[in-house]
Amino acid sequence: MIFLTHSTSNYSSLGTLSSLVKSRVFYPKRCFFLFFILFSLAAKAEVGPNKQYFLVKDLTQDWLVYDQREKEYVPYVAEQHNTQLSINTIVDIESNRHYELLIYVDKNNYLFLNSSLRQNLKGGQWYVMSIDSLYKAYRRPQLMLTLYGTPGQVGKTILIGHKKAAIEKLITIEEESFLNLLPKEDARISNFFILGMLFLLSFAAFLFNGYPRAFERLYSLPDLFQVDVRDESFLINKPFSRVNLLFVLLLCFELGYLYIFTQDKQYNLFSSKELILSGQSLFDTWVDYVKVVFICLGLLFAKYAGLYILGTLYNLEGVANIHFFKILQSSLLFYSSLLLLAALTSFYIVDWTVLVRSMLLIPGVIFYVLRIILIFFTISRSTTVKSLYLISYLCIVELIPLIIGVRYAL
Repeated sequence: MIFLTHSTSNYSSLGTLSSLVKSRVFYPKRCFFLFFILFSLAAKAEVGPNKQYFLVKDLTQDWLVYDQREKEYVPYVAEQHNTQLSINTIVDIESNRHYELLIYVDKNNYLFLNSSLRQNLKGGQWYVMSIDSLYKAYRRPQLMLTLYGTPGQVGKTILIGHKKAAIEKLITIEEESFLNLLPKEDARISNFFILGMLFLLSFAAFLFNGYPRAFERLYSLPDLFQVDVRDESFLINKPFSRVNLLFVLLLCFELGYLYIFTQDKQYNLFSSKELILSGQSLFDTWVDYVKVVFICLGLLFAKYAGLYILGTLYNLEGVANIHFFKILQSSLLFYSSLLLLAALTSFYIVDWTVLVRSMLLIPGVIFYVLRIILIFFTISRSTTVKSLYLISYLCIVELIPLIIGVRYAL
């Protein structure tokens, strides 16, 4: 099959062979030309480190550069772009599965995949990457490959190859047995999402059985829109009681789960993928999940501290407890619904690249804006304070963090 694959791409060379055979050239000279062409075809077919790969596709001539004036990628032209430090090419990983990506650079360069730093390439070495592994990691049909370091395309080679030893091994297995043994697929993220959802449901069931009154009130939609709040409730006047802390922890668990979900769908939320997610095993994913949960827990504690300090400065006594309760109640309702929606739609949606923003970020922004309006009416009915002070208070503690968050999330 390999011989046929490469021979079909060299019809012109075979035509030259035929013409030489039919010609009346002197026999020794004709043999020399035949040997030279056959040797050139064989040498061209074998590429990579130690010539261990058959050439499938050469991407060296498909370079692209970003044109600042046109605001788009344009084909590389040696006379115009030989000083460019960054050159790019598109790798179709969906159509080239079961092959390897071969990269060679004469001098040190940085390798980026979809604008994320992948590896520091040392000069004079071949680098081999499994396209199957890249497809499982990025889950998209194409990747933007970028080499950054030395100017121009000279000394930079990008190939797609098929290892010869892999073919020989496959033929041996099929001759000896009817069983086709394949390595087990890496199901790290899938296992985490299943176990994580079971953990969240178990924790929510524990809270429902242990604290039914608190659970019913926090997950009550009519109570959420009730602006006449009675602050004598134990859920309001004791924001850091054991019951409240358990529900705060549930909220952090949900936020951590949704964060890992967005990162797995290749949406680099808050540009923090390289800072938090680094592991390759199921245990490493759980460690990253716990990190995110603790970060969310710290941010919620800092949020309450900010509410208490600013409420004191604006003479809004008792507002911090009511405000924090509404934040907890509305967030639990919204993120629990969002989490269940994302879990159910994952069975039917394969490519989340475009839908992450429309299903997670846009509803999130709408939710926060509506929450600010709800908190404004709730606080205004609970205390006697000038509307100007209340608007200023909400702008500092709610609106400004929302604007900053949207800026970095997008």
